[in-house]
Amino acid sequence: MKKVVTFILAYAAAAVASADGFICQETEGSLNIQVYNHVLAEDGTRSVSVMVVSDDSLEHGNRTIARFSDAKNTLSSTRQLYIAKVDLRTTDSNRRGELIAGTKLGKVDYLALAVDFDYASPVVRGSLVPGHLTVVKRDGEEIDLDMTCSRYLKN
Repeated sequence: MKKVVTFILAYAAAAVASADGFICQETEGSLNIQVYNHVLAEDGTRSVSVMVVSDDSLEHGNRTIARFSDAKNTLSSTRQLYIAKVDLRTTDSNRRGELIAGTKLGKVDYLALAVDFDYASPVVRGSLVPGHLTVVKRDGEEIDLDMTCSRYLKN
């Protein structure tokens, strides 16, 4: 009975949410990734809007390493796989000397964040789900990081 009530509450919360996404933290580090979907229905429900990459170990005011958006064609998504393309020509992702997973942003081709979540089985706001970040460098090398993601819902 408890599972049924939890499912109904999760479904109801997802149905009335005006924004959703995930706030992810590297399991064994200070890297954070936040992904937010569009808040306007005409932009498409559940389509990604913004990804922000930050590092808690950096000085306050300098923690944001990069920002990606669908408006600048640097971010896309398919289900719960978010792909952020590093474009050193844009001010949002041109801090080439900043480190992501031990490699400089200038050497990164793209980031792929996979979140273990399905809209067919929604979870309530704040629920933790596993995630995985793959950092793909321009030379083809891949760096894999485990993430813990918290469900973000704004009503």
